[in-house]
Amino acid sequence: MRIDTYAYSNRWRQVHPGEKGLFALFGLTASLLSKSPLLPFGIAAVMAATTILGAGIPWREYLRLALFPTLFLLWSCLALAVSFSGGEFYLVNIPALKATISLSRQGIGQAELALARSLGATLSLLFLALTTPMTEITGLLRSLGTPKLLIELMTIAYRQIFVFLEIAGQIRAAQEARLGYASVRIAMKSLAGLTGNILLRSLSRARQNHHGLLARGYDSELLFLSPRHTWSLRNLIAAVTIGTTLNVLALVIRP
Repeated sequence: MRIDTYAYSNRWRQVHPGEKGLFALFGLTASLLSKSPLLPFGIAAVMAATTILGAGIPWREYLRLALFPTLFLLWSCLALAVSFSGGEFYLVNIPALKATISLSRQGIGQAELALARSLGATLSLLFLALTTPMTEITGLLRSLGTPKLLIELMTIAYRQIFVFLEIAGQIRAAQEARLGYASVRIAMKSLAGLTGNILLRSLSRARQNHHGLLARGYDSELLFLSPRHTWSLRNLIAAVTIGTTLNVLALVIRP
């Protein structure tokens, strides 16, 4: 995964994960607390600039990674603006359903605020994901007293993503070698077989991984070796100052 690659190779790899996590947390909370869409959009821009210019993530790759969640948020928030009971901006009338589709000012405002909050929060988390490896994030959560079960589920789910992608790639390569996508009909059949085989092989691989953990002395807790990081007073002050300012603005600025 490209995210995992950048997490291990970015400029801020050696920065303490607590400093990066604190900065992302402040951005997340400020986005969710904001009453105006202006501040969350600004937070999204700050997080994007910090990730690209500060951590050195290539801007083309960053835009590619941020594109899919952004499109999903746009499509999801669009439903808040659509009204079937009458709105200020008429769109279309469907006589067969006796329905009129329009946009309302209130719905547009709600959709804009929801989009801004979600985008600011998403890019805050993307900043943390692109600058901090998963093992260090779980180590940080463990030091904060997060329940062991939650950390274990996060780690296993993260590991299964790689298993899923590996299995999907192997099956698809085998299907393409047998001309499994030569036509639309054959492609649909191959896609159905791909979906079913991924489920079965993922369950089999998960069982194998569990047996491997038991053979290595697994005792209901996954432990990792993480490099030692030193706290930087300058980074800590910067994260707290910027984060506190954003949260104060989120409480002060009104729509």
